[in-house]
Amino acid sequence: MNRTPGPRLDAQTIDRAAGVLLGAAVGDALGVPYEFKATLREDQRPGMIGGGLGPYEPGEYSDDTQMQVCVAQVAATGADLRGPEALDAIAAGFQGWLSEGASDVGNQTRTVLGAAGRLPGSPAEALREAARRYAAGHRLTAGNGSLMRTGIVALAYLGDAAAMAEAAIAVSALTHPDPDCADACVLWCSGIRTAVLHGTFDGVRDGLTLLPPERRQTWAERLDEAQAHPPHHFANNGWVVHALQAAWSAVTRTTVPELNPAQAVFPAQHLRHALEAAVRAGTDTDTVAAITGALLGARWGCSAIPLDWQQAVHGWPGLTTPDLVRLAVLTARSGNDDNTGWPSAPSLPAAGHAAPHPHDPGVLLGAPGTEPVPVGAVVSLCLPGTPADPPGAGVEHIRVWLPGGPGGDAGLPYVLDQAARQVLRLRRAGKPVLLHSAAGPTRASAVAAVYGHLIGGVPDGSLPVSGHPELRAAVRLLTSAPAPDAPYDAGAPATPLPAARTAAPQEDVADDDGAEEQPELDRERPRLREEALPRVRGLLLGLALGDTLGNARDALPDRGPLPAGAGTRSACLTVEGIIRATGGLSSAVRNADGRWAALRGDEAPDPGAPRTRRPVPAEARGTEAALLAAALPVAVTGAVHGPAQAAVRAREIAAHPAAAHAAVLLHHCLTGAVDVQEPLFAEQSQVHFAVRAGLDALGDSGGTGHLDTAFRQAADDPADPRRLAALAPDATAFSALRGALYCAASLPHRHQVGEALRLAAAAPDGASVARVTGALLGAAHGARALPAGLAGRHELAPVLDALAHDLVAAYS
Repeated sequence: MNRTPGPRLDAQTIDRAAGVLLGAAVGDALGVPYEFKATLREDQRPGMIGGGLGPYEPGEYSDDTQMQVCVAQVAATGADLRGPEALDAIAAGFQGWLSEGASDVGNQTRTVLGAAGRLPGSPAEALREAARRYAAGHRLTAGNGSLMRTGIVALAYLGDAAAMAEAAIAVSALTHPDPDCADACVLWCSGIRTAVLHGTFDGVRDGLTLLPPERRQTWAERLDEAQAHPPHHFANNGWVVHALQAAWSAVTRTTVPELNPAQAVFPAQHLRHALEAAVRAGTDTDTVAAITGALLGARWGCSAIPLDWQQAVHGWPGLTTPDLVRLAVLTARSGNDDNTGWPSAPSLPAAGHAAPHPHDPGVLLGAPGTEPVPVGAVVSLCLPGTPADPPGAGVEHIRVWLPGGPGGDAGLPYVLDQAARQVLRLRRAGKPVLLHSAAGPTRASAVAAVYGHLIGGVPDGSLPVSGHPELRAAVRLLTSAPAPDAPYDAGAPATPLPAARTAAPQEDVADDDGAEEQPELDRERPRLREEALPRVRGLLLGLALGDTLGNARDALPDRGPLPAGAGTRSACLTVEGIIRATGGLSSAVRNADGRWAALRGDEAPDPGAPRTRRPVPAEARGTEAALLAAALPVAVTGAVHGPAQAAVRAREIAAHPAAAHAAVLLHHCLTGAVDVQEPLFAEQSQVHFAVRAGLDALGDSGGTGHLDTAFRQAADDPADPRRLAALAPDATAFSALRGALYCAASLPHRHQVGEALRLAAAAPDGASVARVTGALLGAAHGARALPAGLAGRHELAPVLDALAHDLVAAYS
């Protein structure tokens, strides 16, 4: 059997892969205390209190995760789980688990494992034969015992959905050969695979195509039924069908929270809420929650799993969170560590050079070193792998997954909030805390800034956070509103914090030229840096070229100036409005009014006359896609005011949610698309990372599922005009955005920009698709990546260049 190599994984994908096994384990441990007990009411919140059928310790997982660990230990070696050697190893692992004192075993699983020991053949052959005989002699054999352990299989086949389905069926058949069990494992693995790769729940329904044709409609109806009823409706969840339906109901019927940092509310908390809903399904609570947790962890990532759950979870054979993460990441990476030895290498080097927090000396900000630091707790901001030497007797160790690198910043606000509140909890318990990061001081400074905001010790809600714009943006988001009073140890006796103190004023420092150095906080005030100019020019000129190519179709003149389209003119007027609205640079404002007069054929306006709002040209009004073009330049303001505000302004201009989505995606192309130097990511374009980060930032807001589909289809079937026509069939705003996303992701590299524009221009409404395509690629690569022979001929090229310069000048 040939195995397709897996895709190269960015930071966000690794985070989501790490969440699969850990998500299953925390769901399992959360459901353990309530198995086959009275169903919890909606106002009752489950907790990892232990007990159950084991009985289990608080946070201990049960057979659901124990059996999945047996599969993971083989998958983490990079083995093909369809092969006889791998299946023999899994079967032997199941037998070893049973003989070593499994805490809880399903009836069918126990019977099959016991019978297999008396049959000839290899471990897998004997187990399959025992399972076949059991199924032949019993009427009800479609239990949930194989679905509960299936999540890790998806990680072994991220590059090959068909092989994943074969492996899921093979691993299920070791104990549960019933067709319903096989189908359920295939669907759930498909859901997990897509969630890891693309951050959506679309893969469960996409997996219907992997089932036998005669069974697809039945399962489609079962999924529909799950979405129509709450989890407790599927009370017979020892049956694999009801188990999957209860899990799917918990995932799809639980609302994704809207971002509200002032109330400590974040989209990633969908994971916690949906897992709690799964436990409230009742009956086989640990299994339903384990199944649910694997998919939720794949969608939201390890970093979204609440830290108190990560701290508590453990189980056979003596594994904790770092061990589960290591098994999952190695499986996703075909058994290989990265070039630093992670996740197998220790992740907590000795710490030293610790500096006190300027507003709470009981919090130390540590960098790598050799000197021991006397503290009561360590909050480590490093990737979890093999546990390192303990930080000291009686020292509490909190590991926080703070993903970094391209595509790894979408969940930063939630993770930073969690980390800062752990520091708050530890300090209220009277413990000195070391904030440790092997990657340098930036991450520790970010958590320290949010913690300072929580205790009210930082007047402007910020501390220096340099070298990481997404991290700075997340800190600003969390510290821009009043701090919510929701400590993790609510209700527990709190030790008062030491009185917050104001940092001592620093002496003025002059450089060699005698100029006084500005404080870091002053240098970090919102502004658009001048190095953004090439990308701002690229956005505007790319939009204009796409507009012209789309309108011209195949009738582009061979020589002479290229005419500007109506979408370009309306976008120019938006930029003029932005410049005038800043009011901070009079020369830019005067230039804007002068350009307006030139475009309209009017006399230059009186500089002293009041400025009025200019109408959008009549030819640019009407269709949604035309209004979308007028809103695209607003994305530039996101670099100053944040993407959320840019999204609001874009939607106001276009009166359509697609404009808000476009503004967020363009913001990430402008600010987050950097040349990838890490060899691990070398085959992927910066456009992929930027767009993926933008889609993650959008989360599950209306319409983004179609955008994720377009992004995914660009990878599976790139640059296909028929696919483009299906994605972008008309002149609506979402049609334009879907088509542009497909074109930009199909041809994302600098040398492919011209080809991408021509592909976009061939769409049914070529002008609308090509405008957005040009804006995305121009913002990501800069103006120099645009076809020079066309850019130089555009009739508004000088105006667009002046607009870009004055826009950057007005904000910088």
